[in-house]
Amino acid sequence: MPSTSDVPAAVGSFAAIWSRALFPATPTDLTRDQLTELLTPMAGQLRDALHQDRFDPRPARAIGNGLVRGHSGEPDALAQTLGVMDAYLLLYFPPPKPLSGPIARARSARLQHAVAAGFVEALRDG
Repeated sequence: MPSTSDVPAAVGSFAAIWSRALFPATPTDLTRDQLTELLTPMAGQLRDALHQDRFDPRPARAIGNGLVRGHSGEPDALAQTLGVMDAYLLLYFPPPKPLSGPIARARSARLQHAVAAGFVEALRDG
């Protein structure tokens, strides 16, 4: 995990919002700060997936899988994650100009679908 000073502000802010939403839905031994640390690289991966030239949502499956492996496998954890992605992904990681609003929203939705698929896959394979 990179040090806090190495994390772009938007990634850290998104991870903090995500952890605030997820923490009450996650029966875990992790503190909220530890949960934020777990989510920070995942937030960066979501940002990178959203902005890639050749969009491919499949890497977001690993984020859903990582949530289950990181002790956030409760159904409410998935609901909270998808809610945060829907409300904040494009706000904190606005796409470059060539990606219009409809394209960015479609990418965001596809990333949410991939996170959900990875989450369910991890529960099934548990």
